[in-house]
Amino acid sequence: MNEEGLRERLADYRTPDEAAAKQRAWRVIERGLAERSVDSRPPRRRRGRLVLAAVVAVTVAVGALTPPGAAVAEWIRDAVRPGQENARPALLRLPAEGRLLVNSEEGPWIVGRGGSMRRLGDYTDARWSPRGLFVIATRGRQLVALDQVGEVRWSLARARAVNSPAWSPDGFRVAYLAGRSLRVVNGDGSGDSLLASAVASTEPSWRPGQGASHEVAFADSRGRVTIADTDSGRTLWRSRPGPVPAQLAWTPDGRRLVVLEPTVLRVLDNDGTSIARAAMPAGSDARAMAIGPAGQSVAVIRDLGPARSEVVSLPLNDPTAAGARTFAGDGRFTDLAWSPDGRWLLVAWREADQWLFIRSARARKIEAVSNISRQFDPGGRGRGTFPALGGWCCAR
Repeated sequence: MNEEGLRERLADYRTPDEAAAKQRAWRVIERGLAERSVDSRPPRRRRGRLVLAAVVAVTVAVGALTPPGAAVAEWIRDAVRPGQENARPALLRLPAEGRLLVNSEEGPWIVGRGGSMRRLGDYTDARWSPRGLFVIATRGRQLVALDQVGEVRWSLARARAVNSPAWSPDGFRVAYLAGRSLRVVNGDGSGDSLLASAVASTEPSWRPGQGASHEVAFADSRGRVTIADTDSGRTLWRSRPGPVPAQLAWTPDGRRLVVLEPTVLRVLDNDGTSIARAAMPAGSDARAMAIGPAGQSVAVIRDLGPARSEVVSLPLNDPTAAGARTFAGDGRFTDLAWSPDGRWLLVAWREADQWLFIRSARARKIEAVSNISRQFDPGGRGRGTFPALGGWCCAR
């Protein structure tokens, strides 16, 4: 059947109970319009919002009917998928020096400055070593160290699934989670040992700038944040119980630990003293953060209700300040990564299947790239699974 014939058949097709469905859809639209407050946006943008609201309402009504209705609803959702306009259809280059590590369903990839892509193998949860010489990754119950072409340098196996590896800043230690335990191994794969039990799934974070000592921050199942010396096994300090942090990150100078909880961002001194505490706005939840390379600010992803996200930049000396909104959009932002020079922030936008390279909140220069899922699933028949960021490393 050609396209013209298909259009004619679709035009003649009537879903069961179609008249009632139309009435329900229009009631939803009319109720939404009646409840709207006066909108000060220009007329053209306001009409676009109203059309989108009408399409969404019809999608709900049609999608609830039959399999044909569900197919039409899926087509409508594809037609109104969010995204940045004028996005490039493929990743041709990075806007700054360095290399990206990307975790896809097909395994980790290294993306070069010029857009070259190299798959490292059938691994997951990959992270850079210091200076990007190696990659630490997991595969089931295995922890694996790889070079930049995917050759295995060493590996070890544990009784439970391994995840969330983190290489110390000097390269001599690797912390990782094995089940509910936190373990530490030397950078050459020797000396694996247990550091703590009953830990949370939060990725551990190494403290920079400690010379010969190796201190790591982690969270336990009671939400307590602990700093431990991994060489001696000694606990340096531990916070009170609370919500399990979504993320832990040290400032580059190692003087402050930033603790991100769903509703609060806390800044702690290196001895555990609270320096600042900023609550997320009502109705929002923090998802992820990335501290700028200069250590003066932190970019935070906040979910605004069920279907919208924003990225804000908060000053670490006063995170209670309103901060600057870097970007907001429909759907979910999943990851953040700063370029090594600190001039670009990469925002991963899942529903749009895009990466946004944002120069700065002030300059508002955005370079968008679409079709991210497909690019890291070559040969795949569908859209693919949206990949995760493993880090932007090492300008040379």
